[in-house]
Amino acid sequence: MKRIKPVLCRTACGLLAAALLSPVLLAPPAAADYKSDWEQKEQELAAEKEKYEQIENQKDQAKKQQQSLKNQQSIILDQISQSIEQINQKELEISNQEQVIAEKQAEIDERWGDFKDRMQAMQVMHDSGAVAMITSAQNLYDLLTFSTTLQQISQKDTDVLEEMNAQKAQLEEEKKELEQAMAELESAKAALEEKSGQLSANIQAQDAAISKLDADAKAQEQVVAEKQKLADEAEAAYEQWVKQNASSGSGECAEGFIWPLPSAGRVTTEFGANQWVNGVFSSGHKGIDIAIAGGTPIYAAHNGTVVATTGHSSYGNVVMIDNGDGISTLYAHMQGPAIVGVGSTVTQGQVIGYVGSTGNSSGNHLHFEVRVNGVRQNPRNYISPP
Repeated sequence: MKRIKPVLCRTACGLLAAALLSPVLLAPPAAADYKSDWEQKEQELAAEKEKYEQIENQKDQAKKQQQSLKNQQSIILDQISQSIEQINQKELEISNQEQVIAEKQAEIDERWGDFKDRMQAMQVMHDSGAVAMITSAQNLYDLLTFSTTLQQISQKDTDVLEEMNAQKAQLEEEKKELEQAMAELESAKAALEEKSGQLSANIQAQDAAISKLDADAKAQEQVVAEKQKLADEAEAAYEQWVKQNASSGSGECAEGFIWPLPSAGRVTTEFGANQWVNGVFSSGHKGIDIAIAGGTPIYAAHNGTVVATTGHSSYGNVVMIDNGDGISTLYAHMQGPAIVGVGSTVTQGQVIGYVGSTGNSSGNHLHFEVRVNGVRQNPRNYISPP
């Protein structure tokens, strides 16, 4: 670990400017426990934000379910439309079948009329024309042939009528089958309409649920805003208390600061740079970010007194050290809670925690800050890699 004389020994002192670390600061006296109040407000804010996220998630799920119901109903409505077309087609087929049956019945009726006329004529011939038929016959063959012809005519009419009646019966059976098919289609259509009605009711219920969740989300937004205001006020009070109680001075130091890690690592973000972290844009980086393996020990860059060890939504696990003469250093995103306690004295090079990725971080690294009388300075003016 190499010591370097500070190039402008100005360093961020142990006060947390309200804009920066809302998480880490002096442990205030029991009589004025600003830090505890701030941390409590942060916890309450986090709890209300979580409720808001839960409501939003429920609303998203309700919307997905509603869309699923609408998709199902759309499919069923298409099926109902197809059923109506099939029913109309069956009705047309039944109507055509009825026309064919009527025509067949008319043909049967006409044949039956002719048949009856012939039967009556044959009966007259049998009753009164037998003598004339016998006397007109030239021989026995003529007599037998005439009689046979009359019988053949009678049999032919009978066969034709029987065939036509059989055809009509077949047509009637086909009509029944068509009517049965149409009845089944009507039943299926009714079932689809009932299901569509149920889906409509479910969609309306989802509409009501979504509307309620919208109202709940808006109400929860107000709760979050109020909690945010209280947390900001508590943080500001704590920051003010820190400023009032932190050391102040020229920012000059007798000894140089050391690199806060056992090896150089890789500086990924310089002081004052703009960056995107987890999709959130941030301008004017407040320190330097040094990427290095998780679990790497973090060293105190200078002798001092631990003034804060706490967790923060942005900085994660943090240690802040008052190095005296108005200078303070800050170490953020540690893997776990600091291994040094508030009020303890640390020496340069002492391990105070381990590299991690807690808080608003996208990977293992150390965020290191230097402040002088509460004003952030470029850490490059105070440290350089080994």
